[in-house]
Amino acid sequence: MTSSLHYIWACLLGSLFVFSFLPFDLFFLPYLIFPTFFFILDQSDKKLATSLLFGFFFFSTGLYWLILCINNYGGASLTNAIIICSIFYVFLSLFFLPFVFFKKLSLLSAIGLFIVLEIVREYIFTGFPWLSIGFSQTNNPLVNNYYQMIGSHGVSLLVLLISALLYISFCDKNKRKLSLFIITLIISTNFLIDLFKQESTIDDNDLNISLLQGNVNQAIKWDTNTLEEQINVYIDLLNQAQGEIIIFPETAIPLIYKSYPNNFNEAVENKINENKSVIIGSIFEDNGHYLNGAIIKEKNKDQYYFKEHLVPFGEYFPLVEYFGFFYEKILDIPFSNLIPPKIKNNTIHIKDHNIGLNICYEDIFKTSYDKFNEADLFINLTNDAWYDRSPAAHQHLQIAQARAMEYQKPIVRATNTGVTAYIDAQGKVQNQLPIFTTDILELSAQTNKSKTIFAKYGYIPLYIILFFILFADKVPLSALLKVKKKVKSLSNF
Repeated sequence: MTSSLHYIWACLLGSLFVFSFLPFDLFFLPYLIFPTFFFILDQSDKKLATSLLFGFFFFSTGLYWLILCINNYGGASLTNAIIICSIFYVFLSLFFLPFVFFKKLSLLSAIGLFIVLEIVREYIFTGFPWLSIGFSQTNNPLVNNYYQMIGSHGVSLLVLLISALLYISFCDKNKRKLSLFIITLIISTNFLIDLFKQESTIDDNDLNISLLQGNVNQAIKWDTNTLEEQINVYIDLLNQAQGEIIIFPETAIPLIYKSYPNNFNEAVENKINENKSVIIGSIFEDNGHYLNGAIIKEKNKDQYYFKEHLVPFGEYFPLVEYFGFFYEKILDIPFSNLIPPKIKNNTIHIKDHNIGLNICYEDIFKTSYDKFNEADLFINLTNDAWYDRSPAAHQHLQIAQARAMEYQKPIVRATNTGVTAYIDAQGKVQNQLPIFTTDILELSAQTNKSKTIFAKYGYIPLYIILFFILFADKVPLSALLKVKKKVKSLSNF
C-alpha cells in the first residue's frame, strides 16, 4: 500500500469517528476504526503524517461546528473562522503523536501514553476534553459500568485496549486465543461491577423540577428589539411551571440581573410565594466587572453561583494585553469580557437537598463535580444555541451522561434551545425536550447520596493501571517466569 493510500485511509478513519458520538451513537465504530488504524500505521513508513492526519480529521469533523459558531456569532469572516479553527485542529491532532512510536514503544505503551495525553488535554491551557474517546461509550452496555470505577478516560483506555487486542488477534494467530480471552474478561468484569458496587442511597421522595426551554435564536438573543418578546416567553413558561424547583437556562434574560423589568420580577415573586424555588441564569455586574452566574431565589433567602471555568475566546480573551488588537479586528462576541468569581462557590441547599450547580461549558470538566463532593443532584444551565443544528448540543448531552455515570448522580439540564433533559444516576436520559422548541420539561428526579469509587479516588485507580501498562515492557520475561514458578510452588504447599 502506497503512502498516499495510507493518508487517504487515515483521513477517512478519522472522519468516521464522529459517528461514534451522539446524535449518531454508533458506539461500536471505534472497535472497527482503531484496529484498522493500527494496521495502516503498521504498514506505513510515514507514521508521523499518518497519525497527524488521523487526528486532524478526527477533530475537524467532530468539531466542525466551531467554524460555524465563530463565523455566525463571533463576528469573524468565514475565512478567518476556518483559519482559526484549523490551527486549533492541528494543535489537537498532536495528542495522537504517541501512535507514531507504537512499533518502538509497543502498541500497549503507545496506548498508555495516549491516555496520559488525553488526561492532559482536560487541563492544559484551561482544558478541552470534548471528544474524549470514552464519551462515545455511554450507551455501550459492554463497558459502561467502568465509568463509576475509572472514569471516562479509563473507558477510553478500554476502547483502545480492546481495539488493540482485536488487531493482534487478526494479525497473529498464535496470540488470537489469548487476545479474545482478555477481551472476554474485560466485558465480563463490566457486568460483575454491578454485583459488587456500593448500594445507592436514593431519596424516597422524588424532587419535582420544571426545566424551562425558551428557544431564543442566538442571532437575536442580544438584540434589544426582541427583548420584550424574550421576556414574555419566559414569563409565560414560568407561570405554567408546576415543579418545586423551576430552572431557567444560562443567561435566560439578555440583561444584567439588576436591570430585569418589574413584570418579570413580579412573576418570579409569585412563584416564590407559592413556596417554589426559582433558579435563574443571568449576567451579574460587580464594580464594573461582569460575571456569568445564577441566582437561586426562595422565600427569605437568595443564594448565588458564579461560573468559575470560563470559555476562552468566548467569555474571555487570553493574554488580551498582547493580542487585544487581534481580537478587536477578528472577533465580536457579546459579554466576552467576563471574569471568574473572587470566591469559590458553595454547594446549594434547596429543600433539604445538596445541589451541585454548574453553567454550560463547566459540566464537561471533572473538577466541576469534584468541588461539590456532598451533592446528591447536579443542575446544569446551558445555552447551546451557538451551535445551531450541528451535533454539538447532543455531544454536550453525552458528556453529561458520562459524568452522571462516573458519579452515579442525576443531572438535570435546563437549556435555551436544547438538549433540555433529565439524566438519571445511571446515566440514562429519562426525559428530554425536542430541540428548538419552546416548552417545559416537568420531571421527578431521584437524588442519590452515595459515592462511587471514581468520586472517592478520582484518577488514582487509572493512574495505577497506566503505570503498569507503561512499564510492562520493562519487566524481564525471566522475572515473570520466576513469579509463575513461585506461585506454582506455593499452590502445591
